[in-house]
Amino acid sequence: MSLMNLFFGKRSKRIITIDGEYGSGATEIGKHIAEKLSIKFYDEKIIELMSLEGKVKPEDVKKDDSFLQGTIYDLYRQNYSYSQEDISINDAAFLMDARTIRDIASKGSAVIFGKCADFVLKDTDIFSVFIYAQEDFKKKRLYESYNVKKEKVELRLNRENNRRANHYSRNTGEIWGSPKLYDLLIDSSVFDFETIESLVIDLANKKK
Repeated sequence: MSLMNLFFGKRSKRIITIDGEYGSGATEIGKHIAEKLSIKFYDEKIIELMSLEGKVKPEDVKKDDSFLQGTIYDLYRQNYSYSQEDISINDAAFLMDARTIRDIASKGSAVIFGKCADFVLKDTDIFSVFIYAQEDFKKKRLYESYNVKKEKVELRLNRENNRRANHYSRNTGEIWGSPKLYDLLIDSSVFDFETIESLVIDLANKKK
């Protein structure tokens, strides 16, 4: 039996959400998992492009627009109450991306990286993963794999991980990387990527 058949079992589709620290290899791991399962992989840039193709301008999104009606807006509203009539550009952009993510999940199996996908899809059947790593490991990867100058590695790491943490906190009201939010948290500096990919696939298949 093929890996894909084993993965799907009796389910018609499976969604794996992956988030992680910059430099941990989380994006690379997500891509490899999708390739092994012959399903689509969506990262932050792809989701943003798909949202833009929806032809809805963030500045045109109002608090009471029918565009916002549905589960994701209800979830979002639990964390933020608006005193202003219009939603901010950043908030509207998040809601647009959230709609894109829910649309992706409704159409079939996928691996989705970032964009608070675990929160957006928390009312659906997903397997959520957070990947972190030790500082020396992340710095070495940036220096060797991404050609970031040594004197700029720490600045780059802090800036990108702060961006991810702030984006998650603002849009979910939760702490990025908190153990209670994910089905699996794993240190990519302790295991090789192949092992992590196989573990994610196996546990996603076995989730109750």
